[in-house]
Amino acid sequence: MYKYYQKVEIDRHTHALPLQASDQEVFLCPLYLYGITPGIRIAFKVSVAWTNPVTYDIGELELKIRRDHPGGPVVESSEDSRFRGGTAKMEGEDEGGPAEIAVYYLTVRSPGGKALIEGPILFEGFVLEEDEV
Repeated sequence: MYKYYQKVEIDRHTHALPLQASDQEVFLCPLYLYGITPGIRIAFKVSVAWTNPVTYDIGELELKIRRDHPGGPVVESSEDSRFRGGTAKMEGEDEGGPAEIAVYYLTVRSPGGKALIEGPILFEGFVLEEDEV
């Protein structure tokens, strides 16, 4: 069971979507989690719907969850490749530090710009109960 849950959801055709991912890592969205205590377990779930441009055979996508700022330490990363498109999914965990609030950033990169982020984007965080640590 979790003691705190937060979800960031970005629907298709809202904000800056669709977004052409490039060789440079791009920040997609932040996730703020509260009720953090040192050593507490934090779990993540991510899903990002994307396609590859018609001119490429295989699209490639790299997702990362970073702590504290968009260029901060990598907590979890995943790679996905598709012929046409689909939804990249990733799960990960982190451990709470001394601050009561933790901020995580979802970033994306596509070597050769072979991915178009269409959405929806879903970034979920769970602060688990103390007895589950």
